[in-house]
Amino acid sequence: MTWTPFLLLALAALLDVGANILLKRSDGFKHKLPAWSGIALILLAFTLLGVALKTVPLGVAYAVWGGLGIVLTALVSLRLDGLRFTTRGWVGLTLILGSVLLMHLGG
Repeated sequence: MTWTPFLLLALAALLDVGANILLKRSDGFKHKLPAWSGIALILLAFTLLGVALKTVPLGVAYAVWGGLGIVLTALVSLRLDGLRFTTRGWVGLTLILGSVLLMHLGG
């Protein structure tokens, strides 16, 4: 089992989170630079996803990408938006990460 496709998926998830942050900062596309930068990051993220799909089944790839995206977005929101988690929230994030790991090991 090679880690390369999963590293590509992790990078795609990071790019997706960055794109979402930029799109939020574009304020509904009022600010063009963050808007277009966000679109560019999404295109790059989908490109990496496409490369990973050559060796990883779609269900596993999407679960890894989506799960990491959820966790990373939540963690970024802690810093940027002042989001606070209860114990249940932290348990939920831990379960998502555990699921991503199980998908990787089981796929």
